[in-house]
Amino acid sequence: MSARAGSPGVASLNRMRVTTATVLLVAAAVAVGAALTGCAQAVDAASESSARDSARQRVEEVLRDVAHDRYDDIDFAARAVDAAIETTPVRLIGIDHVDADALGERFGTLSFLLPEDEFVDNAGVAHRAGPFCFRVGFTYYGAETDGDVVAADEFDCPADAAEVTPPPDATVYPVVPENARDAVHQVLAQVAAEGGSPSTDDIAARIVALLTPPSSELQTLAQPDVVERDGRIGVALQDAAGCLLVKLADDTVSDVYPPAVLLQPGELGCSAATAIADDDQLRSPH
Repeated sequence: MSARAGSPGVASLNRMRVTTATVLLVAAAVAVGAALTGCAQAVDAASESSARDSARQRVEEVLRDVAHDRYDDIDFAARAVDAAIETTPVRLIGIDHVDADALGERFGTLSFLLPEDEFVDNAGVAHRAGPFCFRVGFTYYGAETDGDVVAADEFDCPADAAEVTPPPDATVYPVVPENARDAVHQVLAQVAAEGGSPSTDDIAARIVALLTPPSSELQTLAQPDVVERDGRIGVALQDAAGCLLVKLADDTVSDVYPPAVLLQPGELGCSAATAIADDDQLRSPH
């Protein structure tokens, strides 16, 4: 027996139809919305592992160009790294100092964060994973490596992780001014003309008196290295830009240009002794 119009049974049936239709419409709307917006699904273990490896690789890649530079301390390394990651999603979140007794020992670490991000797996499904955090140790010789790859160790990202800015460089660097060659030539020419035997300290002081002072508070005049041997006088001045070598021999002042390899640490180096070295000592070893 069917329910008559206006009876309680008909009203209840109509309410059920309306409710069912509403549920179906909402479900359809949610499905359409998800399709249109490309909502990312929760990442599974395998996909998260892949995302973690990708994040570690990003850190290794951005450090590759600066990994083998030589650094005086961890702040120096942080400034170089901060410039290298500027246009990447990698963020510097920690600079930690460590006491080191030797050049090859770790003197600090830098911590990095890769923010949560969306990626698409091989099946074309979008996922969200991250954030991921990694820590890299540094020595005087650069970033610590595992074989040929930067050693980036993962750690749990702090809840309050925030990007940090390396402190500005306050190192005072020695500089050789533009008039250094002329100053050295002038003093050595005066010494030759005087015919006396001034001390090496006196020669150095006379050179410094002629040098143009640097304009920056973070620069200081490079001090002349002066040596006298067998009537020959050698002078050397060095800064990060290069090495100036001048000698006085047989009353003649001349510049000395040894092969660049001989100016490196472990070779003759940039010194006054190199300026008056014998010609056979200044030949390239290669």
